[in-house]
Amino acid sequence: MKLPHNEEAERIVLSVVMNEGPSALLKALDYKVTEAWFYNQFAKVIWKQVNEAHIRGIGLEPHIICAELKKTDPDLKRCGGMQNFADISGASPTPLAFAYSLDALRDAYQARELAVVASETQQMALAGKPQVDEFVAKISKVLAIRNQTATQVSLKDAASQVMADLAKLLSGEAEQTGMTWPWPDMTKELGAATGGELIVIAARPGVGKSSMARDICRHFASRYGDTLLFSREMPVKKVCKGLAGMMSGVSVRAIESRQANPYQIKAFENALKDIETNLSKKLHIFDSDRNPSQIAARIEACKAFMQVKAVVIDYLQLYVPPHGKGETRDIAIGQTTLAFKDLAVSMGIPVILLAQVSREVERENRIPRLSDLRESGNIEQDADRVIFIHLPTENSEGGTQSLNDQTVQNLEVEIVQAKGRDNGCASIRMVFNRPTTKFQQLAR
Repeated sequence: MKLPHNEEAERIVLSVVMNEGPSALLKALDYKVTEAWFYNQFAKVIWKQVNEAHIRGIGLEPHIICAELKKTDPDLKRCGGMQNFADISGASPTPLAFAYSLDALRDAYQARELAVVASETQQMALAGKPQVDEFVAKISKVLAIRNQTATQVSLKDAASQVMADLAKLLSGEAEQTGMTWPWPDMTKELGAATGGELIVIAARPGVGKSSMARDICRHFASRYGDTLLFSREMPVKKVCKGLAGMMSGVSVRAIESRQANPYQIKAFENALKDIETNLSKKLHIFDSDRNPSQIAARIEACKAFMQVKAVVIDYLQLYVPPHGKGETRDIAIGQTTLAFKDLAVSMGIPVILLAQVSREVERENRIPRLSDLRESGNIEQDADRVIFIHLPTENSEGGTQSLNDQTVQNLEVEIVQAKGRDNGCASIRMVFNRPTTKFQQLAR
């Protein structure tokens, strides 16, 4: 039994791409067309050759593609023969037919993937080995195919939208764009988090990046709506404890060591009730996903019953899949950050990605640089913003401070935006209270 496919759509897409050239190919690539979208082997072969020709910059005209194919396949048997190739390249479909065919190609591919997943799920169920989580992840990934296709906005429409935004700004009618941070000074100096941004927050261990992430999640969820936190760094229960300590101003350690007084215990309990009753409705924490694909599938599943406003990932290095033969860890991390950037753009939401910086920052006792991003890969390239949390050896009053000095409860940290595509570079000082893991603005 043949799986769902649309041979006419495959032929039209190939014909238009070869005859119209790079503009048509880029439109198809914007639509997220890949080799897997084609069912027929001849179509896969031609599409792959077209992409290779584009990368090499040798042209996409039918006679060029034909010549390249003949180098390894003189009779074009893999393309269905010379006549089949001639029929495809000689057709003259309309632009409307091209647009229709892209949709048809996507729908057929999605139907095939659904059929495969359904068959695999049936076999697992009959074998008595139902993997519900695996099924949900697979079906969510398939359902996401339709949403992955790009929506093209013309330059004319974009200019009109910018003009309208400018008019509102000049008239004083413009509202706060983006999502504010929990701390007004940080919003003012570094700029709000906006849709489509990949924002990297990086620091050495122990400086509070996970604590900052929790407070950002709490703020986003309370003020804007459904926020997703992916935390391989710590399980959901531990995140909950950290939130309760932060919200109550009570040290989790004091609670667990039974050193808290009755008032502190009550405050901690009230914070837990608030989390249970209110925050849990909008803040959703996942600690089992292992890579960007699983995260994307999880988000897609969440979109079925909520409006996702922001995603926070703690932290990058824990979500990098094993790299293949011939690849380096650096390349794998670069691919991971690119996947998270694509996720931010496709969903139109800010993605906050935590990351580690190298030990050289501590050894040299300096503010981190972009090159200090641990196993940096393309982090600095893919991120729209990179924000470092830095612990100076001296606070603003001239006192010394160190992570090793446990007698110092309040650490003065520097929040440094080392890269900002729209907001530029900036820095502010804040206070990190270690017992409650809470960040606060520096008193003026």
